[in-house]
Amino acid sequence: MSTGIMAPLNRKITDTEREEWDEILYAQGSNVRLNYEGTMAYTDDVCDEYGIYFDKMSTLEQKQFDDLKQFGIHIIVEHSRPYREYWYNGADSDHDMMTLEEFLVITKQNS
Repeated sequence: MSTGIMAPLNRKITDTEREEWDEILYAQGSNVRLNYEGTMAYTDDVCDEYGIYFDKMSTLEQKQFDDLKQFGIHIIVEHSRPYREYWYNGADSDHDMMTLEEFLVITKQNS
């Protein structure tokens, strides 16, 4: 299960930027990741255990995305939304595959 915050980026990044920056973020121990389309960033607090667990609700703190500043990009705070997703670890997650357009429609921000 993953929980966190999803937010659009201020600009679309290239596939090369996304791949390189995702590796850098991972190596730095950041929990910020970038979607496949290169249009959104998200925090990913993963729980791989079955059973019940209690945790705090995801809340937006803009500083959670400060790791993106090193690449000259930032999130659009007013469009960010918390998410919770249960997914099979042997497949790509919905939060990785989601496009910006899908995100805006699902969160009713597409008007």
